[in-house]
Amino acid sequence: MSTNLELQRVNELERLRGFSNLFKKESRAWWRSRRWWINAILWTGFLGGFTAIMLFLSNSEVMEATGDEIAQAGGLLEYTLEVGQSVFFEFGIPMLAIGTIILTQDAILGENQNGVAEWLLSKPVNRQAYILAKTTANVFPILIFLVGLPSAAVYTMLSIRGAVLYPAGDYIAAVGIMTIHTLFYLSLTLMLGTFFNNRGPILGITLGSVLGGGIIGGFIKQLLYVTPWMLPKIGFMTSSGQPVPGAIGISPIISSAILSIGFIFVAIRKFEQKEF
Repeated sequence: MSTNLELQRVNELERLRGFSNLFKKESRAWWRSRRWWINAILWTGFLGGFTAIMLFLSNSEVMEATGDEIAQAGGLLEYTLEVGQSVFFEFGIPMLAIGTIILTQDAILGENQNGVAEWLLSKPVNRQAYILAKTTANVFPILIFLVGLPSAAVYTMLSIRGAVLYPAGDYIAAVGIMTIHTLFYLSLTLMLGTFFNNRGPILGITLGSVLGGGIIGGFIKQLLYVTPWMLPKIGFMTSSGQPVPGAIGISPIISSAILSIGFIFVAIRKFEQKEF
């Protein structure tokens, strides 16, 4: 542990003092452990496996489809491709949010509890740099292993199943929506780690939003325009080339992106006021 926390002298801006060393420390938790390849295999196998079942194996959803549903999709092959994408985006996006919450719940909270944060801040480290290092060091591996690799695997399977390269533009746009959804819950989890001293409230708020947001939105529809709760559905519709209603399609995407940035600013502000 002492090796991982060793700091080296570097020349940095005053507001980012300590960022480089903290970023390296956080990155080592991913790249110099089993964490990166475990998550790479886990999420690619998990989401890719479920999608493969829908695309290549006989399944009840395809077998029970009505003639009208198949005709509306443009044929049995097109319907099968839609079902596969529905699984990946409508089921996969919330699952990735849960994975992100689990992976980052202790990023700040854990170091607050074990005293590491207090020890680090006793060094010449800026508190803003501490939050930014936590954020950036987790963003890249999560986007690579939880979003990038599964998305590449599913795109390959869609192309194989359709016997032609699947339209990349719509699919990439849908993966972008998946990315915004994932970043929303990453930044929300980190922010809550600066407010609470135990996991209960953090997991309750974040998981409650992922699993129960759609239910709440059913009662208060205005929330669907400013939360990420519709993004799984929008991602599926975008990928499959279906028209997305203008207002409800753009508004939650923009608001989720803005909120993600806002959460980091709030986390910085709250952490600067925290007493150790």
